[in-house]
Amino acid sequence: MTIPLKDPNRNKRRLPLFIAAAMVIAAVCISLFRDMGVVDSWRLRNTERQLRGEVEKLRQENALLKRTVEDLRGNPAVIEQEARRLGLIKEGENVIVVPQPQEPRPQAPPKPGANRP
Repeated sequence: MTIPLKDPNRNKRRLPLFIAAAMVIAAVCISLFRDMGVVDSWRLRNTERQLRGEVEKLRQENALLKRTVEDLRGNPAVIEQEARRLGLIKEGENVIVVPQPQEPRPQAPPKPGANRP
């Protein structure tokens, strides 16, 4: 049985394979992490989903505000309710102001030696 000798040209034949592998690894890294790469695309998709949710929420809030404006323009009950909230009264009404009960002030503790004869 003979022991195979190490081929001295083996490294020279593998050099193109190493170069090709290094180029593939570099291309993958560049496509993942450069501007507008895969990682940035994922981040942008997440941001887009978040912004779409916020837009939908604002649309709902806008629709509610439009209904409120329409009610304030044409619904007398809503107009009166809002006027009452602002503190307005109807003509001929009397306002009775009830004062709030004041809490008694706490007494200061007696000074030491004040009760001596």
